[in-house]
Amino acid sequence: MTRKITRALARIKLGLQDALYLGNLDAKRDWGHAKDYVQMQWLMLQQEKPEDYVIATGVQHSVREFVAIAAAELGMSVSWQGKGLDEIGIEEKSGKTIVQIDPRYFRPTEVETLLGDPSKAKEQLGWEPKISFAEMVQEMVVEDLKTAERDQMIRQKGYKAYNYFE
Repeated sequence: MTRKITRALARIKLGLQDALYLGNLDAKRDWGHAKDYVQMQWLMLQQEKPEDYVIATGVQHSVREFVAIAAAELGMSVSWQGKGLDEIGIEEKSGKTIVQIDPRYFRPTEVETLLGDPSKAKEQLGWEPKISFAEMVQEMVVEDLKTAERDQMIRQKGYKAYNYFE
């Protein structure tokens, strides 16, 4: 879902897409950067005795927060109006609705909150995530903006650039 958000917002910023459709904006997740997780895996493999560790940041963020940070990275500010299925995210400068709720994206067995406890990894291996949530979102937005800019240029040259992502 995170990639869906950054990709869509970059495309919206450039006028290549009208809106981003999401489910539960209040779902909370423990998102972390792959580089941090790979470092943790490497540390686990250096141990003489195999043990189980939780690879997580220990910090939660909502889908709504992810959208806000990604939008801000693109120079957009989202204000929320409505409740439940009728909630929308409006880009404040343009007044356009850029986030809408679609019931298809509500998971039948939705878990409201996911949070890992990495304390054992910190205590035994000295591992802590180094890349913050905001830095991770920023990195994703920068890369997806590059792709969207390429698609925009292709369209400006008269070619078709399809959006196969949702």
